[in-house]
Order: sequence, then C-alpha cells, then structure tokens
Amino acid sequence: MYMGLGIDVVICATVGVFCTFIAHFCFGAPLDNSAAKGIFLLGFTGWAVFAYLLNKIESGASALLIFCIFILVLGLGCFFILPSVSEIPDNIEGSPASTGIKSADTSDPKISTTTAIPVEYYTRTYHWTYGRYNPTYTIRIPKPLYNYYRQQPHDRNYPKYAISDDDRKVLDRIITSFQEHSSSKTDAAYDVVAFVQSLPYFSDDISTGYDEYPRYPIETLVDNGGDCEDTAILTAALLKEMNYDVVMISPPGHMAIGITCSDCSGTFYTYNHKKYFYLETTGNNWKVGQIPLKYENSKVKVYPL
Repeated sequence: MYMGLGIDVVICATVGVFCTFIAHFCFGAPLDNSAAKGIFLLGFTGWAVFAYLLNKIESGASALLIFCIFILVLGLGCFFILPSVSEIPDNIEGSPASTGIKSADTSDPKISTTTAIPVEYYTRTYHWTYGRYNPTYTIRIPKPLYNYYRQQPHDRNYPKYAISDDDRKVLDRIITSFQEHSSSKTDAAYDVVAFVQSLPYFSDDISTGYDEYPRYPIETLVDNGGDCEDTAILTAALLKEMNYDVVMISPPGHMAIGITCSDCSGTFYTYNHKKYFYLETTGNNWKVGQIPLKYENSKVKVYPL
C-alpha cells in the first residue's frame, strides 16, 4: 500500500511538471512564476482526483468520461491562470530597460521621460548698453526647467532663489559667454550688472496677479524682467557664479545686493566683519556704492547667500 501511494504521488508530480513545461514552452510562462506554480498544483491535484475516481469505478466508458472531465478542468484552469503571465513585466520597475530613460543630455536634470521626446526651448535675445558698446546676447532655456521653477513655492525666503542648484548650467553658460567677451573678470562682472539693470521693470501684481512673487533667475530671464527682488536675485546668482562674495540688501520696501570690493567707494554695510557695497539692480547706470536718495540712512536687512 505504501508503494502504491508513492507511485501515485510520483505520477501526480509528473503530470504537474508536464503541465508546467507545456505552459512554459507553449505560452511563455516563466518557470519561477506564480502562474506556472499554480498550473503545477492544478495538474498535480487534478490527476490525484482522477486517479482516485478511476480506482472507484470499473467501467472503461466511465473512466474515459472522468479523464475528459479532468482535461476540461485543467484546460479551464490554464485559461484563467495563463493570461496573468502576459501581464508580468520583462524587467523590474526602476531598471534601465523598464523605465526607458534616455541617457542623452537634455540640458535639464529635471527631465525624465519614457520616450525620446524633443526638448522645447524658450529663446530670448537681450540688448543693453555697457560703456561705449551695445552688446546683444541670445540664450535658449529648456521649457521644462522654466516650468519646474514656476511650480516651486514662491515665499519670501529670498536667498534660496539665488542659490538654487538646478539652474547652474544655464547661469554658467551666461557667465562663460560674458567672460569670453570681456577683458577681465571685473569687466565681465560690470557687464553682467549692466545687462541685468537693463531688464524691464514690472510689478508682481501686473505680471503674475500676486502681490509678492519672487522669481528664480530662470523665470526672470524667460519673463524678460521683473521687479526689484527679481533683478537682485538674478544679479546675486550670476555674481556668485563668478565667485564674488555677495549678499542681498533690503531697504524698506526694496531689494538690492551688496558686494565685497577692494577698490570700491560709496555706501556700504558691514556684515560679519566685511564691507558690502550697495549695488542697485533696478534701473540703468547705477554704480557700485551708489544708493538712491530715498534709501540713504535707512535701516536695511541683510540676507546672506
């Protein structure tokens, strides 16, 4: 009796394995997949039931009927189990093959796409006056980068706008271009200041509908201007990218920047034992150390970067 039971178990297991391999080779079910295991158990259990019923009857016709029922049940089981095999991904989510992320440079670390979608750009051309020259500069900024900054919180934590890491590539391209067309680092810095001072002024409530909407440098460049804190943030970000020591200076209801300078004169503010000379970024032709009359002798807030 023990030997008979052992043989029955072997036969049932053989039938289960047979069904599993049929599912694997005919339907592509992975051998370590839960659906394939279900098919194995279905074949094993089905044959065990068939063998039990076969031992209980003597009629060959009845045995044939039971066998047909077994095949029918097995077929129905596979019908419900095998469709799940096609829904199993070939790669684990997060792997390069499953995400489809391209390694091509899109000029924007925020872009992650599953298809090769061309990146669209904003193209802006600026004109200004610097000394006897009338420079022109054209830049292309990825639209996804601009949209990313538009979606960020816009609170009054002003320094964070000037030190954001995600716009470094764009700012570095601007600085590199200015330095290539200047005779020195100082000359390039003054040219940068003249460039930002030339940007049109418009208030937040008109341009955005908000009473207060500080812009990230990318926003100011694409929007082609802003109010006092927008141009101050952009100037501070560009000069900081040039390794200048700058802070943001806020007289009552206004924003400018301060910069350390060994050969400058005029109005300055002492912060952390350093002299930061006032630099107005709203309007043309303001010099380092020159402050509007309405802000002279006013108490200011200093925002370190």
